[in-house]
Amino acid sequence: MVRDWSVYEKNQLIRYGLSDNDLTPYGEMPVEYITGHAQFDGLDFLVTKDVLIPRVESVQMLSEAERLIDGRMETVFAEIGTGSGAIGISLFQRLKRRGAKVNAVLSEISAEALGVAKKNLANLVGETDEVNLIESNLMETVKEPEWFDLIIANLPYIPSSRVPRLPESVVNYEPHVALDGGADGLTLVKKLLIQAKNRLNSGGALILEIDYSHDIADFVEIKGYQYEIVQDEFGQNRFLIAKLRH
Repeated sequence: MVRDWSVYEKNQLIRYGLSDNDLTPYGEMPVEYITGHAQFDGLDFLVTKDVLIPRVESVQMLSEAERLIDGRMETVFAEIGTGSGAIGISLFQRLKRRGAKVNAVLSEISAEALGVAKKNLANLVGETDEVNLIESNLMETVKEPEWFDLIIANLPYIPSSRVPRLPESVVNYEPHVALDGGADGLTLVKKLLIQAKNRLNSGGALILEIDYSHDIADFVEIKGYQYEIVQDEFGQNRFLIAKLRH
């Protein structure tokens, strides 16, 4: 069956010097993997099949981060599970554009994904000592800085039973390790909440992308936080904000 390319997909192909005349072998592969590029928050990121394609819905996380930072001109933040680096690099750029002093750590367990993030950092930021990329299982080998004002993460959060039912363009091409969050979708999310409790400054917070099926009741067993659920533009639960209790 001939693929019906959307206007967006055709524009992406043209932008990177390709056409839809001879793309049958790609099947339902996302156009971002075909071109090797994805746009996020106005920036052009390199992507490979080692990383998730950044979603436009995740841009809301940047706005929530800025809301929590609340105009402070010095910020220390971490992104855990950075993948391509799209969220962490975009937040860094937003903060720098307003003249803030920023110290950022982006961690990733996959060496291949970390390689993609390093290329994006070099292309979009250049040489800098304000952003440190670290290979780490969550925060296990993130040693410095010791304390963070903000920790953000888009970890695997989809319950395992739903992963096979995702759209073909997702389940057949995107890395399952970045999608499958375990039986309830919260295996890594809860581990990070526990780890982060000892790494946040007073008044610090986490922003975690979650599944629409998750709610505050899923997290209250982990004490020490004040929890808030933020919905997306479609009224679906999308983000968990966990503020460290004083």
